[in-house]
Amino acid sequence: METIRVVSYNICHGRGMDDKVNLNRAAAVLAFSRAHLIGVQEVDKYLPRSGCCNQPRRLGEILRRNWAYGPNLKWGPWSQYGNAVLSFWPITGVKRHLLPSQGEQRGILETEIKLGKELISFFCTHLGLNRQERMDQVQEILQVISTTEKPSILVGDLNDGRDTPEFAALSNVLREATEVTGGFSTFPAWQPEEQLDFIFVSHHWQVVSANTLQSYASDHLPVVVQLNLKVT
Repeated sequence: METIRVVSYNICHGRGMDDKVNLNRAAAVLAFSRAHLIGVQEVDKYLPRSGCCNQPRRLGEILRRNWAYGPNLKWGPWSQYGNAVLSFWPITGVKRHLLPSQGEQRGILETEIKLGKELISFFCTHLGLNRQERMDQVQEILQVISTTEKPSILVGDLNDGRDTPEFAALSNVLREATEVTGGFSTFPAWQPEEQLDFIFVSHHWQVVSANTLQSYASDHLPVVVQLNLKVT
């Protein structure tokens, strides 16, 4: 199995550091990453603030990737906001799980990816702003992940760093991939001070490398990891 590239990126609905919404800039960053699997947070669908664009579909078109969308918030019949997955390989299953939320409704998008002859589980999430809320959300996420025995990858914006109970709970079950570098800061993009964005993997994966990409296309930096699926 060749090395695959995985990205987690909070695109802030395409709003860059100049306060202008331009999805093409975020798409260019993702294209430069050459990622096979991408988890994207803060993705709009038909919202006026982002020009009523179907952002997950547009990203899929630009990047020539299969895509799936997991809205957590809905307004009227069309406008939505949530997480998206973009995949070089076929997406053979999609489930949207809403998480316990005290403020903004959060969720986790679960996808099944056909990677060659293998089926893997790829999850994308964005946690809340309150610590107890995040802990409740992590417990639900672990419950969701426990239902699969496939090689698994979880990406997302945790809205907090490594030295937290939420991170510890996830790390008891999955390995955090950027630890191979000792971790790095991802927020805010113009002067990163803390790591909020992470990629976790099951024991089936070997972590080859991890890094960020410098960009002002969002207030977060994208996280890039390279993985090998271990031979069993």
